[in-house]
Amino acid sequence: MSTREIAYSIFEQLTEEELQGFIALFRRAYPPKTEDRDTRREAFARLEQMCRPMPELDEKRELAEYREEKYGK
Repeated sequence: MSTREIAYSIFEQLTEEELQGFIALFRRAYPPKTEDRDTRREAFARLEQMCRPMPELDEKRELAEYREEKYGK
């Protein structure tokens, strides 16, 4: 008997409530693959492509101004 057949025979013996518990347990370890995750990755890739360097940006000055506004330091 193959591993799949053994697993299937075990599943056949479980009640509906036990199956729901099994699914809840293994969903944490193996989350379902969804198109939503792929969509987010594609959107992030498009955002990364839009990023351009800003040579006129003085990051240290911007950070100092932000801290002054936020914390008064």
